[in-house]
Amino acid sequence: MRYVKIKAKTYNEAMMKLKMEHGDDAIPISHKYVKEGGLLNSKFFARDVVELTAAIQEKKVLSRIPEKKGSIDIRVGDTEAERNILAGRILSSLGREEIAPAAPKAPLRAREENPAVSETVISGTARATRAAGVDVSSVERPEQDEAVLDRGDFAALRKLEKEFSEMRETLHSFIRSQKDAAKPAQGQPAEEDRFLDPYRTILKNNDYDLDECCTLMQELKNSISRDDLRDKYKIEKSLRDLLKSKIVTSGPYNLGHKKKVIMFFGPTGVGKTTTMAKLGAIYALREDHTVSFITLDNYRIAATEQLKKYAEIMKIPVHAVNDQKEFKALLEKEKSEIIMIDTSGRSHRNELKISEIKSFADLVEYDFEKILCVGANTRKADIHEIFKSFDKIHFDSIIITKVDETSHIGNVIDVADRFKKPISYYTNGQEVPNDIVLADPDKLVNLMFGPAIN
Repeated sequence: MRYVKIKAKTYNEAMMKLKMEHGDDAIPISHKYVKEGGLLNSKFFARDVVELTAAIQEKKVLSRIPEKKGSIDIRVGDTEAERNILAGRILSSLGREEIAPAAPKAPLRAREENPAVSETVISGTARATRAAGVDVSSVERPEQDEAVLDRGDFAALRKLEKEFSEMRETLHSFIRSQKDAAKPAQGQPAEEDRFLDPYRTILKNNDYDLDECCTLMQELKNSISRDDLRDKYKIEKSLRDLLKSKIVTSGPYNLGHKKKVIMFFGPTGVGKTTTMAKLGAIYALREDHTVSFITLDNYRIAATEQLKKYAEIMKIPVHAVNDQKEFKALLEKEKSEIIMIDTSGRSHRNELKISEIKSFADLVEYDFEKILCVGANTRKADIHEIFKSFDKIHFDSIIITKVDETSHIGNVIDVADRFKKPISYYTNGQEVPNDIVLADPDKLVNLMFGPAIN
């Protein structure tokens, strides 16, 4: 048995290199990470590589009985197949094609390894050949240099064979344990994964499924060094940076010098009317723009009355529209700088009603902003369906509502990232106009993390 060391970038690459250079007889024993390639033999700019230690089993050289004139060419082996071949050669040399019965299962040794010998094995072979109907009287008796075993050596070799089998099983068990260590089973994470568990929990709380968590954790591992995987501050910073890279924001809306039309739509009860009132108050009262409200919600009387109440307090004109012709005429006649349009809440499963909203949106010929309002307290699967259904209107950005009613908002952020839609604002209460916040990646990630990690 000899030992070799293989260096490679990864454990799998080292295993492949070992198999290519030394074949299947190579047995991996252990591996570790070492530094290599440092500047002037130092650790500066050194990189981590895997050093794999393996055992190489020497090829077994089978003893060969010296040839004599008229003697049989015999190769001594340890397996039952080799012993069958041996018996077959004896019979073949005697002019018979039959395969002799299997020789005793004990391994044979050459005479030079065991000087004290008896005729036990040769006698057994002779009996086997007589049973097959072969006259063995003309076969030469083994001389001093032919392979035979005495009873003591026979027992010793059987014991050695048993010990070798136990050693082989031990090596196989060791190899299996090494593979399990290199590739941890589910529920048994590697050592450094223990430091990632709190951050994996944060992602699960934000409605990321198992595959998404694994993908993000792998991206996190790739972004920091192995040593940093034990530093919770560096882990948290790296995860925050990773999540921020997936967030795009678009607020505030560009007003320009032309008439600006902003339409709000989304599922029923998501808070579109209150959100529109908050933005209307900001533009009219804080920024001193002229603002008008238009409502297309003729199904809920309470919603129209609520909007009129807000408009009365803020001294903003409000118009209720029943059909597309009236809507288009009102857009042309209205002189306000900003026109905000409230629509009735529609289920994302009602394609006909969503198409109705789209038909109004298609009539707008001015600087147009289409806003989808989505509740943060909505299940992620439903948010995905909402985005998919309302994407027929080709909305420009989203406002996350009801942030104060949930602990995490990653469900909306992940779906927005998948649909490549920016986030403009989020609302965190019912108070007009205070409870609305301009979207910012840092603030959104803070909402995803929730309470600080201890």
